[in-house]
Amino acid sequence: MKLTFLLALILSMNIHAYNLKEILESLHTNNKTKSIHAKRDAEILENSLITTYSAPQLGVTLSHAKDPVDEGLEYSIGISQEVSSPFLTDEKVSVSQNLSKAVTQEAKHELHLIELDIADKYYKTCVSKELYTKAKWLLGEQTQRVKYFEKAYEIGEISKKELLFNQLDLANLNKNSKVYKRIYAEDFASLQKGLGNLDLDSLSCVDLQRPLRTIDLRDINEHGELKTLEYKKSASQSLYKINSALFPTITYELLFEQELETKRYTVGVAIPLGGTTAYQETLKKQELAKISSYEFEKDSMKKEIQNSSKNLLVKLETLYDELKLLQEEILPLNAELLKLAKSAHDEGEGTVMEYLDASRSYSENVLNMLEIKKTYYQTLFALYRAADMEYGE
Repeated sequence: MKLTFLLALILSMNIHAYNLKEILESLHTNNKTKSIHAKRDAEILENSLITTYSAPQLGVTLSHAKDPVDEGLEYSIGISQEVSSPFLTDEKVSVSQNLSKAVTQEAKHELHLIELDIADKYYKTCVSKELYTKAKWLLGEQTQRVKYFEKAYEIGEISKKELLFNQLDLANLNKNSKVYKRIYAEDFASLQKGLGNLDLDSLSCVDLQRPLRTIDLRDINEHGELKTLEYKKSASQSLYKINSALFPTITYELLFEQELETKRYTVGVAIPLGGTTAYQETLKKQELAKISSYEFEKDSMKKEIQNSSKNLLVKLETLYDELKLLQEEILPLNAELLKLAKSAHDEGEGTVMEYLDASRSYSENVLNMLEIKKTYYQTLFALYRAADMEYGE
């Protein structure tokens, strides 16, 4: 017996109850997080190529010449390079920077949603744990009452009908306890699945924020998805200016030729008039269409965010009011009524059914309060996602 107790104590000491801060910190080493960072870095490097030029080309030729007068080797050495958008360096830098900002913002938003999802699952699992724990406690209380009434039935103080009502109530609480146990296990498994490399032993659940009736939203223009669209729009505006250039590229060439006894030096510059081509016009129209698309999408998304956030705020307020009503008025009255019903029954002034009704009402309201609490937190994180707010903001 002592050995069993010692083993149980050692095992309990090795179980670590993780809080939300530790869980969120573990995401930094998560392979999914690393993948997002690596993809972001690769796209930023790709965007930086916009500001670079193709390397100069070195050309060398060698030939043998023979005519009636002279005979000998001929050769030429030349360097040439094509420089794209030579007069729009600032616009090219703007394209690169804005596209990189858009990529960075997209990655940041994706990581933010992952963190919110994990925090949401943590809260959900903790409240499910509380529901299961409270259901077990209520089951234990009802079990003691049924044992009491079974003895009362044996000595003829209550009827078979009254005993059966209590036993049925106990069976229903037992069913609820098993349901909440299953839900807690499912929520815990869902949280664990989202973490990948972190194996959870237990959750502390002591760091849940208290519910609030009013949540202050941040400036909608700070929303990550809206900022991403703005960066893409700015990049397209710069690309439009680049594609509108009269001289989209310039090619220079430096050439030295040795033709028998003749030396020749050549300097050449080629300037294509690309601004007048159908291809160049198509590129301009493409960027104009993108600019309009980003603007329309931004306006539409802003309206959706505002409507969604407004509806979620109203829902949060109603859930908060229900929760406070149960916590501060209904449950205290329930507890007092249950106490009075028990005293009245013990003193022979109240019936078993009155005691049972008070007990059932108390149990139902306790579990209902926790269900509302769980819905409140789920709605809160839905608001965080919709309004792109940080956890705890």
